[in-house]
Amino acid sequence: MKHLDPDWDMHNELGLPEFSLPRGEIAWAEVICHHAFGLGLYLPDFDAYAHVNIPEVADTVVHGPAEFPAIGSRVRARSFGPSGRPGRPLAMSLRGVAQEE
Repeated sequence: MKHLDPDWDMHNELGLPEFSLPRGEIAWAEVICHHAFGLGLYLPDFDAYAHVNIPEVADTVVHGPAEFPAIGSRVRARSFGPSGRPGRPLAMSLRGVAQEE
């Protein structure tokens, strides 16, 4: 779990292991970082990382990290399928995904 290292940033890591989920598949994830352009996720069931672009953070308009789910919170996210960019995190969305356990 690289994200436990305070000096590691998944968005600057170009050598992430190749990982993909089929388009539309939903998985549990932990929010591990916030950025102006979105947030980072860790998928513990797959020991993998994913990214959510800001338009995909919520069903309503969000204006930045202050409105994102808290770092450390558990969320459900939907896969956009393979990123097509080797070494980059899987793209996912929180929109339209029920967050209840």
